[in-house]
Amino acid sequence: MRVYSGKIFRLEHHLDRLFQSARSIFIELPITRNEIRSAIYAAIKLNGLSNSIVRLTVTRGELDSGVNVDYSSPPTIVILVKPVKAISKKTYKEGIGIKLYKKSAIRTQGISNKIKSCNYLSNIILRENALKENFFEAILLDHNHNVTEGTISNIFIIKNNQLKTPITNEFVLSGIIRQAILDLCLENNIPFKEDLITERELYEADELFLTNSAIEILPVRNINHHKLKNRGMRPMTKHIHMLLLKSFEESS
Repeated sequence: MRVYSGKIFRLEHHLDRLFQSARSIFIELPITRNEIRSAIYAAIKLNGLSNSIVRLTVTRGELDSGVNVDYSSPPTIVILVKPVKAISKKTYKEGIGIKLYKKSAIRTQGISNKIKSCNYLSNIILRENALKENFFEAILLDHNHNVTEGTISNIFIIKNNQLKTPITNEFVLSGIIRQAILDLCLENNIPFKEDLITERELYEADELFLTNSAIEILPVRNINHHKLKNRGMRPMTKHIHMLLLKSFEESS
């Protein structure tokens, strides 16, 4: 969660997802929504970080070995507040590199894509491999070579003045910033659609960027080792970024 001037952007959306995810995996939270909200803001104040990142983690609690669910054990709740890792103005202007990984999007049978969980092992390995090759992010493609999402981000393209992002399905988690951008497009009459995106569309896009709560909006400079013709912070991406920053200010 991103904190601006002491206020969390779209906190209620984060809490909605937390409670929905917890119910889906049979965790009954021992505190109320108001108590969680108060605890988060208390942690922000104690750390003295009015512009920061908050990570709220809920686990099932202390359990014996095995895979059976123990409903008698109270969940463990951890609130971590840390400074925002600075990204240079040069990076925002020129963009970052992404590495595509074919057939890397994994669907876990019986698990809803709406659940935000700690099951990140595959993503961690893929992004670490990308980082070792000096790419900022690993982008996951499904078995049909469609683009899904990044290991820590959602992805958008712009073509002919229309914004497009992969539709949410069994491979795509709808990030909070992703939805905020779609809402801003709707409010500001910016054409957009959620649909399948092919690998080829990434290379042919007029503009291409990633989003999450920490990076906000980062343009893409190169895919694999191919430098894009239309790279960096281009006009429409810049406009959407400014709208997003304005919404941050208004929410605080």
